[in-house]
Amino acid sequence: MVTAIRLGALALGLSCAGLGAFGAYEFALRLEGGVSYLVLAAPLIAVTAALIPPIAEATWRSGHALKALLWWAVLVPAAAVVFFSAAERVHVAKAGAQAERSALRSAAVRAQATLTKAEAELAKARAEANKARGQKKCGPDCWTKLAAEATANADVEAARRELLSSESRATTDSPLQAPTWLLPTALDLVAFMAIWTGLSGPVKGRRVWPARRRRRSVRRQFVGSPTPPTRWPTANDNVVPSSAA
Repeated sequence: MVTAIRLGALALGLSCAGLGAFGAYEFALRLEGGVSYLVLAAPLIAVTAALIPPIAEATWRSGHALKALLWWAVLVPAAAVVFFSAAERVHVAKAGAQAERSALRSAAVRAQATLTKAEAELAKARAEANKARGQKKCGPDCWTKLAAEATANADVEAARRELLSSESRATTDSPLQAPTWLLPTALDLVAFMAIWTGLSGPVKGRRVWPARRRRRSVRRQFVGSPTPPTRWPTANDNVVPSSAA
């Protein structure tokens, strides 16, 4: 069971470390514009950052305390590479989505202004057309005013459709938004802890289930007793061994 947990933690840590390395590679590639030394060094540093905790622990257990402390100090800039690479990608993704929503809201505002202007022109054209309809004979000027009313009415309908389309696509920002640093922080911490757990062995000299072992030793004292107890003592009872009595 413990081995399965360690293997699962190691697989999870390697997956998170791989994502961090890929993000660092993309970030460096976008900055450099092509494959270079820095582009190749970024994912290598990201993988190294995930392996530093078990290395530092193994160095500490071997008795090299100074080296272990130095490894923990090296973890700070190495983890910063992964953190800022992921944070930059999250910022760009969120900024692009926010810019798109802002553009859609601006389009809806412009569509509303266009509709207001078209309705004002329709009201003016309709007033002129009503005057023309009151004439006994409709000449060229009358037909021009009636055509202007029809054109203004078509413009209003088109503006209404455009406003409806713009408002249906214009969404507001969510009141609850994750900060930019949350995803890279979670990615780094999960990668470090999972790989550290997967590569760390059991602690030597520690007894497993001491309460259960004490309970079994207490039970063996009463096996074969002529007067068996009414209840078996538990680990919380203060039982004095027969040899010490």
